[in-house]
Amino acid sequence: MALRSKTTARSRIDKESTLYEDQRGVELSDDQVSLWKRVLWSALCGILFGWLLQKSSVYKPDVIFRQMKMEQFTMMKTFLAAVSTSQVVLAIVYLGRKADFDLSLQSYDGGRPRGLASTALGATLLGAGMAISGACPGTITAQIGTGLRYSGVVFAGGVTGCVVYIILEPILTKYLLPIWTLNYQKQYLPRWFGITYWKIAVALAFTLASVVAILEIFLPYDIDYPYPESYSTTAGNSTRSINEVVRPIPVLSDYTWPPYAAGIGIGLLQIAIVTTLQDTLGSSSAWVTFLANVVYLIAPSVARKSDYLMRSKDGMGNYWQVIYLASAIIGAMLSGLSSNMLINPEPPIDSFNPVRSFFGGFLILFGSRLAGGCTSGHGISGFGLLYTSSIVAVAFMFGGGIFTAFAIDSFSYGGSFFRVP
Repeated sequence: MALRSKTTARSRIDKESTLYEDQRGVELSDDQVSLWKRVLWSALCGILFGWLLQKSSVYKPDVIFRQMKMEQFTMMKTFLAAVSTSQVVLAIVYLGRKADFDLSLQSYDGGRPRGLASTALGATLLGAGMAISGACPGTITAQIGTGLRYSGVVFAGGVTGCVVYIILEPILTKYLLPIWTLNYQKQYLPRWFGITYWKIAVALAFTLASVVAILEIFLPYDIDYPYPESYSTTAGNSTRSINEVVRPIPVLSDYTWPPYAAGIGIGLLQIAIVTTLQDTLGSSSAWVTFLANVVYLIAPSVARKSDYLMRSKDGMGNYWQVIYLASAIIGAMLSGLSSNMLINPEPPIDSFNPVRSFFGGFLILFGSRLAGGCTSGHGISGFGLLYTSSIVAVAFMFGGGIFTAFAIDSFSYGGSFFRVP
């Protein structure tokens, strides 16, 4: 069904003779108009993604680290709100635009031909890297956009981790990725249990939303915010404390938004991604596409030797995530400017240093590539689509992060790998 819909859509584009004319009088074919629409939607969604990450505060290293220590729940509220909203969106698309849903499902499924062993191991490394660096493949963009200290170091570590994975990819594909591969029936929960997708999705979305509501009732975000007392931000001629600028209904200039509001916004981005790009939210694949084009530009003969690089190099199916993440940097910067964050930066977090940031960045990209997805790909999209491997990945990601965070807290001391003297 999905393949037939995709073929029909492409045939329609090829056969239609309608031409569009831009303001300069240049004729554009349907293919060109479609391409520019995809580029613009990718950029717009990226800007909104960066804005929402900055407003939610989940891009901050200490927020992620304290979540893994189960001390502060901004990240969990944002993540669960995004997943539940994504599921509602996908359920609506399933009922109203089944062809788009099928194409997105096919796109997601086709990019993850791996067994549960590599998924679990990669997700564990990803979670560990998140606890160590306080970042993930998507939030690095917001860290760069807001000029967060060591964001460039985390980026360098991520690039290194991605390069190492690309080098090892032929070996991993041959020996590790096939281990514990599920059969076709069990890869997708609705197919496995014979239940229509939207019924499971809506029920699970309601459950996750209830968890967010309970967390918010007992741990409201203005209480568990990491800097409620020590930091103030200037707006106009007045200085306001954090407790004075947080509110349940956010405005653009607020220093921070409720995690559930930002999470809902991130989940709603799935509408545009599914209906215009026939794909789902994700981040880590963009790193491979970026490196594939860099390597091909510098040493094309080397790039041609890697099937993995060549598959990731061309096509809007690859490029849109690069545009999306690049635009997220701009979105985070604009969000920071809207609340004077770039003028009045936060106090530094002493528990993070360059070595820790680089090593954590290495793990989050190597782990996400090994797992076949990251917090967005496996978490928001794969979990939302009810893919078995993604549910496993989310469990091991948080498991690895929680274990690592407690290990760091137990073994840290002055001048150690994890602390700045």
